[in-house]
Amino acid sequence: MNMIEQLPKEWIELFLQDNIYNEIEVVLKKIENFENIYPLKEDIFKVFKLIKPKDIKVIIIGQDPYHGPNQANGIAFSVSNNVKTPPSLKNIFKELKSDLNIDHFKNNDLSNWVSQGVFLINSCLTVEKGNPNSHKDLGWDKIILKILNKINEINKDIIYCLWGNYAKKLYNSLVYKDERKIIYSPHPSPFSFKKGFEDSKPFSKINLMLKNINKKIINWEN
Repeated sequence: MNMIEQLPKEWIELFLQDNIYNEIEVVLKKIENFENIYPLKEDIFKVFKLIKPKDIKVIIIGQDPYHGPNQANGIAFSVSNNVKTPPSLKNIFKELKSDLNIDHFKNNDLSNWVSQGVFLINSCLTVEKGNPNSHKDLGWDKIILKILNKINEINKDIIYCLWGNYAKKLYNSLVYKDERKIIYSPHPSPFSFKKGFEDSKPFSKINLMLKNINKKIINWEN
């Protein structure tokens, strides 16, 4: 499977455990026409290309990719810079400005966060064009759960930033959990921004936790 073979060898080794590789193959075979699927085929596993498992410090869980043209780029919440900023991402940037006085509004691409250790992973890696949550029953969530469990085995100090009940539910299904390393708030969507995401200060909280375990903080400006 070319998409997997292009990943760093550490991910390939991880996927060969616990039947993950085979389960990915099963899911991909269920997708009949990749022309109507987001993100682009070559970007489905993009977040895995940007970081090795041992370098992950923070995990932020999204639900499924954006379903509009040219939006999804294989990194949860992130989009390309040539498209309009989606409402949830705009709210993330609003909170970043409020929390750390960082202006990120002109850069929609969160690749640099990932390369610093922030694993922005959707629980579902694909979506049908114009049809949100259309692939939620394909089996991606079970695969992502297995991957997160394997990451937790490699690194016991991972901080989980959970935005919304869906992320919390997925986290609660993990084998290894540490309540001291969770940051929870409502989702940054327009429906819940004013219900607790606003002023939740996740970025400064993450950096404080990293500092407390003697790890390099994230430069959210990049």
